[in-house]
Amino acid sequence: MKLQIPEITLNRYQLFTIFALFWIGLGWLGLALSLLGIFYNIFLVSYIVLGVITLVYLINFNKTKIEINPRFFLMLFLTLTAIFIFSTYTTPSIFSGRDQGSLSEAAIRLSQNHHISFSSPVSEEFFKIYGPGKALNFPGFNYTASGNMSTQFPLGYISWLAIFYSLFGLNGFIVANSITFFIFIFSFYLVTRYYLRASSAIAAVALVLTSFVFSWFFKFTLSENLALMLTWFGIYEFVLFTKNRSRFYLLSSLTAFLLLFFTRVEALGFLAIIFAMLIIKYKDWKYLLFVVIGKKALLFIGCFLLLHIFHLTIDSPSYFSMLKSILSPFISLGSGLKDYSQTDSVPFLATSFYVLKVFSVYALFNFLLFGFIGFVYLWKHKKFEILVPFLIVLPTLVYLVHPSISADHPWMLRRFVFSIIPISILYSIWFFDSCLPAGRGFFKRIYFYIAISMLLVTNLIVSVPFLTVSPDKNLLPQIKAISGNFQDSDLILVDRDATGDGWSMMTGPMNFLFNKQAVYFFNPKDLAQIDRNKFSAIYFIIPDTKLDFYRSNGILEKLAPIKNYSIATEILAIKTGEKQEMFTAPIELPSVQDVTIYGKIYLLTD
Repeated sequence: MKLQIPEITLNRYQLFTIFALFWIGLGWLGLALSLLGIFYNIFLVSYIVLGVITLVYLINFNKTKIEINPRFFLMLFLTLTAIFIFSTYTTPSIFSGRDQGSLSEAAIRLSQNHHISFSSPVSEEFFKIYGPGKALNFPGFNYTASGNMSTQFPLGYISWLAIFYSLFGLNGFIVANSITFFIFIFSFYLVTRYYLRASSAIAAVALVLTSFVFSWFFKFTLSENLALMLTWFGIYEFVLFTKNRSRFYLLSSLTAFLLLFFTRVEALGFLAIIFAMLIIKYKDWKYLLFVVIGKKALLFIGCFLLLHIFHLTIDSPSYFSMLKSILSPFISLGSGLKDYSQTDSVPFLATSFYVLKVFSVYALFNFLLFGFIGFVYLWKHKKFEILVPFLIVLPTLVYLVHPSISADHPWMLRRFVFSIIPISILYSIWFFDSCLPAGRGFFKRIYFYIAISMLLVTNLIVSVPFLTVSPDKNLLPQIKAISGNFQDSDLILVDRDATGDGWSMMTGPMNFLFNKQAVYFFNPKDLAQIDRNKFSAIYFIIPDTKLDFYRSNGILEKLAPIKNYSIATEILAIKTGEKQEMFTAPIELPSVQDVTIYGKIYLLTD
């Protein structure tokens, strides 16, 4: 009996949807495997093989129906060229201290241990000191009641990174961000193309590719990278749904936004807006649920809710963090940003002014301004269909007055990178395309091209100097060399500034890559509570600039210098003025500086 293979006819837009859903499905699979504690390569490889076979079949069957035009190749060329350049100057951000290092470590631990919780001799020792709760010596992690460590972040992006680390090692982090960026660019292009002519959509993509924030945050393992893909693919699918009412597109959109829920708290707002728009459109919620959405889609949503409940029991700390993020703007209306150099909060009006100043310095303010003008024009003329993307991301506009993030830039711009900046570019392009005066023939578009050229030039002025900057380049080989001085059974207490940057500590990679019992050490009182018999020796890694701290706490006299070390690295130097002037001093772009840190490895003798 001959096997009958169904013939599925798709256009090029549907094929893109299937392509994106393949990767989103992989994200769902990784999340499910991590929650079930069976994160093994065999499941990932099987899914990828079956998915690739299906994609090849669909493309081959529909190849005669697919219209490939020069614009497609131009988009493909621009996107792949940008990804290649961004990747070339990217160093996997695996160093402890800030979110990107904690997310990377959690992904590597998940890949190594096949489940989200883990422990090591050094973590068990410090659990005896601090007990359940935040693991202060291991940034980004919490102690469970049993003494294991678990990430404090949602699992969506962690499991996404773990998939590619399992397949490609450290380079998998670059692959993971490349895929999300590729799908984001094409989704953003198609959303823009839905409302505007092709040349305007390509201009919008050019502004995205040349903007500093996208090339910069591509270099880091931050959840905003996955949010870019999920948000804009979800918006694109929902826009298609508003056009032809196809349940397939609505379900595709929900698939993206529901996965985003396991990644970023903003997904709650996006889903609420989408549901509100559907209610306004269809009035009757029963008709909406059982006819528009359908029973099969409701079954999918029911499975999501079960997975969500299971996620809540497995990864409850991340939900407390999400809840804190939701309530933060309402609890502390007077403190939108925190000066990372002091504990004083800043009034929200000063915060908003500071945010706008930072936007101006990074050539982003023009997008915000013209995008807002475009929005006002559309709202005034009741062109609500064109406002669908804006309405979906509307909840994130609160970040303009309450970013809830430290004030150091460019770090603080991560709050705006996946929603506010792209949506501002979209409506800026609409403004220039539709509202500027026009002449005849070639001159009909001359004002548009002049405006876009000026924006491109300002983008490049900011982004080009940082394009080849690779944060923490060559840091890992130096840490590996330092790790070679210790046995696996030694305890290594590392000062926060041992690498010259407290946001890029060596403790993480020393532990999860080189199997050393290294830990961030900050409380001198902990030394007396450590069980020394558990370790063959106890070492300190201290930079020369911090000797006074250990001398004043009576620790230095107990240490014998064993070996000098030095670390050469590249840092961003940010001029912020005096601490009290952070929000009033002029803002300048950071400068790139080469620094060398000198210090010693000490043996605890007393």
